[in-house]
Amino acid sequence: MSENIVIGGSGISGLLCALLLCRKGLGENVIIVEKNNELGGLLRCFNYGKWGYFDYGPHNLLETGIEELDQLLFNLLPEEEWQVLEGGKRDLAGAYFNGILQKHTPYIDLRNLSRKDYCECLADFLAHLDKQKVGAVSETHLTAYDYAIQRFGELTATKAILPSIEKVHKKNAADLDFMATIFTPMTRIAFCNEDLASELTLSPLLRNHVAWPNQRTLPSDRSSGRRAIYPIRYGMYRIIEAIIHKITQAGVQIFTSSEIIALKKSNGKIQEVTVNCNGHKRNIEDVKHLIWTGNIPLLGRYLGVDFSDFKNDKPLKTIVVNMVVDQPPEAMGDLYYFFCYDKSFHTYRLTNFANYCQGAGRNGGYPISLELLVEEETMKKSDPIKIATEEYARFGFSQNSRILFSNAEYLDTGFPMPTVNNIKNIRTIRGCIRDMCLTNIQILGILAEDNLFFQTDVLSDTYYKTI
Repeated sequence: MSENIVIGGSGISGLLCALLLCRKGLGENVIIVEKNNELGGLLRCFNYGKWGYFDYGPHNLLETGIEELDQLLFNLLPEEEWQVLEGGKRDLAGAYFNGILQKHTPYIDLRNLSRKDYCECLADFLAHLDKQKVGAVSETHLTAYDYAIQRFGELTATKAILPSIEKVHKKNAADLDFMATIFTPMTRIAFCNEDLASELTLSPLLRNHVAWPNQRTLPSDRSSGRRAIYPIRYGMYRIIEAIIHKITQAGVQIFTSSEIIALKKSNGKIQEVTVNCNGHKRNIEDVKHLIWTGNIPLLGRYLGVDFSDFKNDKPLKTIVVNMVVDQPPEAMGDLYYFFCYDKSFHTYRLTNFANYCQGAGRNGGYPISLELLVEEETMKKSDPIKIATEEYARFGFSQNSRILFSNAEYLDTGFPMPTVNNIKNIRTIRGCIRDMCLTNIQILGILAEDNLFFQTDVLSDTYYKTI
């Protein structure tokens, strides 16, 4: 009798896991259960007919440094269909800070403060490093507030780092987990030119805190050397389609518009998985493994974790406004995307896809994406397309760039709310599941481990847990 390997969720971690299992000859044992009507999670696409496909924001594939895994991903498409981004052009990101669009670095540049604030912050930062020996501080269980203060000193944290963190998450930094500081580049600050930076960063401590002034001239010895890849013909959905083709050929069963609704466990194992398939219940028996890549609290509920004392902080609503413009925004230069730290904006990130994909243009226009993070009340009262259009102009982009098309997408699962409370709850649930000592369950994907968020790290974690 064959035993079933059930994968809950079809984001990149679930699909990669299925692909790795197929390489072991286990494809016919694998069942993927996906609640949406298509696979891919955040690597799915929006289809606007004549205005083409849009990614869910920027999703370059960065090399993991694991040769077998990187080769597996690269081989999903023919070599000539990949666009390779490397060196200073691997991941050109910027930041909108204090009313200025930084194109030289995504890290906050103290030189964009007033001269008085710049001098005071710099002096305090250096004095703080000398006094506190920040490099020795353990970060994992700090709040975002404590992390910023302990890493950069009170003045720099108060005038630059903390306002930026609080703008993104719309929460007091003391209520946010350390993880809130890793979603955008917050581990270093920029404050000097290249000559001085090259001298300062000879010190391991300073190198760990000082950003290189110009990402395009980053010396090779300060870079990981890893490349990024993206399809020449626009769309990360092409990678998803390639994986789906391979795993279905290998015999993987895929249930879309379906959801795991119950788990039966006994003798230290998951024995049976109940799935709601388009309104019909189906029991999957003889479960060899359950691989969970989705909502961790939901898994905890199915396994009987007591939630009576849990109170979760609501996430912000993630709205993606996709646009086609007649000309790419000139003022953005060659940036792929930038983060916005100005409190007067709802935009979290703006992406110019044409800057990293040769084939992004369509129907006489170029794709732009604005990701908005808004509170629920704001969402109810406001028109996101109007907000995005106004903010696009306020960034200074509408002077040479006319909007031809726009559409707003409300994401069901968007940006996480990394409060101390929420991260503690996730950590507690994972701990409760581990304490059950179930021998045939594996958790993959975002937050499967502490501070696991970025796609490259999720892919590496999935690889090591699956091989």
